[in-house]
Amino acid sequence: MVTKKAWIIRKERYGKSGFKNPEERKKKISENTKKALANPEIKAKIIIDRKRRKEKYGYINSPETRKKISEIWKKKWANGEVTRKQRTHIRGKGINTQFKKGHKVPEKWRKAVRESRAKQIFPMRDSSIEIKIQGFLQQLGIEHYTHFYIKEIKHSYQCDILVPSMNLVVEVDGDWWHGNPIKFPSPNKMQMEQIEEDKIRTKELIEKGFKVLRLWEFEIKAMKLNDFKNILEVKTNGL
Repeated sequence: MVTKKAWIIRKERYGKSGFKNPEERKKKISENTKKALANPEIKAKIIIDRKRRKEKYGYINSPETRKKISEIWKKKWANGEVTRKQRTHIRGKGINTQFKKGHKVPEKWRKAVRESRAKQIFPMRDSSIEIKIQGFLQQLGIEHYTHFYIKEIKHSYQCDILVPSMNLVVEVDGDWWHGNPIKFPSPNKMQMEQIEEDKIRTKELIEKGFKVLRLWEFEIKAMKLNDFKNILEVKTNGL
């Protein structure tokens, strides 16, 4: 730990940042952070910690911290320092309030966000297993749509793939994110929430007349074209 006196000396020697190569240090921190967030387990822990903080204090960041962050971002926007990637990320978050429990966002705002999100494509990049299934459908000459917004159900969302001719919704489920019971017999809180959400949406889709095919990541990785063709025939013929 750097003492106050040592920190003053560092600032006198290297300037306001207190580091010899501040830009290089920022870059290194950024790279290490990206590597850490690429790990699903670390990312999930961060999300869970944020939820716990919000439950305990009523907010993720204190009002003082939010004010500082707001001022920083206002300056960035004013100076044109916000990158295209940052703008896309900010706009894609929709309404995400950090206020205390009980805070209500006006319905007209919620409606506007729902309509806007229905037109957006999430995620920005398809996963490798999504691309593989899309490739199978193309090889079989089956018309399909990716990230199609299903508005007919209560918990409306963008499905992974919709095959209109079969009235079929194909969901490509990552083992970790969707809590595959074979791989993760003791799911964490976030996985349990996702499992429940998947069950609700599957039930609502079936009630609305859709067929639903959910495929696990580990199955897709080992899957060949004929395997997928057989699974598709069984699902569409109701066998």
